[in-house]
Amino acid sequence: MPKQKPVKYTSFPRGVLRLGVGCARGIRGDELLGLGRSDPYAKITFGSQENPLECTTKTDKNAGSNPYWGEWFTMPITVPNVVENNNLVVQIYNENHLRSDNQIGYSRIHNLGELVMGCEKYSTGEVWHIVYDPGTQLPRGEIMLSFRFEPMGDVEFEKWVNDQVTALTFQQPPTQIRGAQSD
Repeated sequence: MPKQKPVKYTSFPRGVLRLGVGCARGIRGDELLGLGRSDPYAKITFGSQENPLECTTKTDKNAGSNPYWGEWFTMPITVPNVVENNNLVVQIYNENHLRSDNQIGYSRIHNLGELVMGCEKYSTGEVWHIVYDPGTQLPRGEIMLSFRFEPMGDVEFEKWVNDQVTALTFQQPPTQIRGAQSD
């Protein structure tokens, strides 16, 4: 009997993506005149430019070049199998109180669906990704990210969405993820 080739995904089917933002290392802040330590936070954007999902970590006060966030975000994949919707950008900012927040660096993953769906049990584990300087485009440190995907059929996905809406009815509204509505 011939061996079947495994299915190769180039994007996510319908389901739920869980994103872990662990920590960063070696990301130099740019405090005014080199004084003080940076207060980094990460802003994550996933999906299409027209309707991205966005989430933001808490600020790690006085963390300097090695912040720790240890946060997980859940993102529903409502429009499956669209390669253009699989780009992820993580921007790291320094929170400032006297002036606007400034970007320390960024990391970009093109076609996250192919990366995650190619892993055993659709989970990448903890992986270091290069953070680039927004001005010079040179490496400026690393960020640890984890991804887990749970594929769901239409009925199962609709039940999951309904369960989330029911749970939110009895809790404070979420403020960290925007754009998670279905078309």
